[in-house]
Amino acid sequence: MNTIIRSPTHTLGYLGLIPFAISALAISLEISIFNTSALLIFVSYSAIILSFLSGVMWGNSLNHKENSTSRFALLLSNFFALLAWFSLLHSTDHYTWAIVALMLGFICIRIAEIKFNSTHQDEYYQQLRNRLTTCVCGLHAVLFAIT
Repeated sequence: MNTIIRSPTHTLGYLGLIPFAISALAISLEISIFNTSALLIFVSYSAIILSFLSGVMWGNSLNHKENSTSRFALLLSNFFALLAWFSLLHSTDHYTWAIVALMLGFICIRIAEIKFNSTHQDEYYQQLRNRLTTCVCGLHAVLFAIT
């Protein structure tokens, strides 16, 4: 990945952590955001980002059809998108379940990315994804502990 691409990727990746952090802080302070439960905002944003990562996995699988495991990666990408959707649907009744399911989704999709796409991505991107996933999962773990 060249320097022109690295800077926006890095910036956008870390900017994507802001809604997680703000909603987690609001949850810990027991305040709402825009008259909406901060917990709902956290879970819905988490589901959207997990779905986004599923789409990235789908696209990477389509771009590397020569890989014998691309069909399995396509199926997994759909599984992660459905997990995000079901987590969102059930979040209003079971926030704890949604937080755990989404956190496991982020962990599993990162493992799948490493297994299926690591040969097509440079070290810089791999490190960035590891840091972002660690931050996101850490916030999910904190919310699990306080909710």
